[in-house]
Amino acid sequence: MKRSKDKTKNICIITGGRSDYDLLKPIIKKLQISKYFTIKVVATGSHFIKNQNTFKNIEKDGIKINFKIKLKYKNDSNSSVLNFLADGIKSFNYLFKKEKFDTILVLGDRYAIFSAVISASFYRIPIIHLSGGEVSEGAIDEPIRHSITKFSSFHFLSNILYKNRVKQLGENPKNIFNVGSTSVENIKNLNLYNKNEIEKKLKLKFSKENYLVTFHPVTFKLDYGVSDFKVLLSYLSKKANSTIIFTLPNSDTNNFKIINLIKKFVRLNKNSKYFSALGKKNYFSVIKNMDAVIGNSSSGYSEVPSFKKPTIDLGTRQKGRIAATSVINLESVNKKNLKKAFKKINSYKFKKILFKTRNPYFKKNTTDNIINILKKLDLRKTSKKEFLDI
Repeated sequence: MKRSKDKTKNICIITGGRSDYDLLKPIIKKLQISKYFTIKVVATGSHFIKNQNTFKNIEKDGIKINFKIKLKYKNDSNSSVLNFLADGIKSFNYLFKKEKFDTILVLGDRYAIFSAVISASFYRIPIIHLSGGEVSEGAIDEPIRHSITKFSSFHFLSNILYKNRVKQLGENPKNIFNVGSTSVENIKNLNLYNKNEIEKKLKLKFSKENYLVTFHPVTFKLDYGVSDFKVLLSYLSKKANSTIIFTLPNSDTNNFKIINLIKKFVRLNKNSKYFSALGKKNYFSVIKNMDAVIGNSSSGYSEVPSFKKPTIDLGTRQKGRIAATSVINLESVNKKNLKKAFKKINSYKFKKILFKTRNPYFKKNTTDNIINILKKLDLRKTSKKEFLDI
């Protein structure tokens, strides 16, 4: 397949799961209607995991999936994850051998995205990376994210400190752009469901106290954070008069252990419910009605502060991320510290802090700025990258 002879940029956008798709969606929508770009969308990774099938959300949004790359994910062992990664490299090798793109655009740090980036680099396809420069010391996402940065020629970042970190990695400052988070920007654009609407939609009933829990494996911890999660569940089991909503973890090593613990908790506690994937509108509508978001998801840092809601962040998975004043980190997870955190979020002093919370990942016109920069990029001058020393 030959490159188009017109002046449009032929961009391949790759989404590996629900987490990156929600941030890519506003960009894809604007690129679709622009005369400056021809886009092809690839869905892969956890989009096709059994019982989730989040690729259907892409199609519901009116976005055509041009290529579906289904990778084998048999279980939550390290061996399975590595086979998943290797399968991705092979599959993207086949795609890039057959199709020609001016650039690929990716976001984040997941395994399937890493496999696509490795393959694209061998075909000398310029890579545009969103959400680099971030730190999450407790997860293998950390070195994957920085590795993708080194493979990439252009970088769109969510905070000035992350821009400085990418410069520290030897990247050309002319190709690093601090634009903010598309997901945070999108919060203001969504017409969220009110309390009654979201209760009906999700078939649940809110209580006087309501908590949303998202906990992912801590891949650099010996027990993958399972002991911390058990402490949390034990504490929450005493909150019989609360509504507790769980979303299931990412496809990381030992995620099945956490999923099984969630399912057991929900069976034993009728005031709780779990969801494989809520979708962004439902997810944000739930957050709007929560007393706190609990767990170790990056969303507690990047999105929840926009709702002026507390985040109780557990353990070290997100250690190093820039945090709003609404985030309470418990690096040591025990019942005593949990009790203190819950007491704090209900205090008058902390509620005053919440009222003044500013989201460090918000910038105006994020998506428009990304599109305008993409128009100006000269993709022909990216075959050779220099490491620029500070």
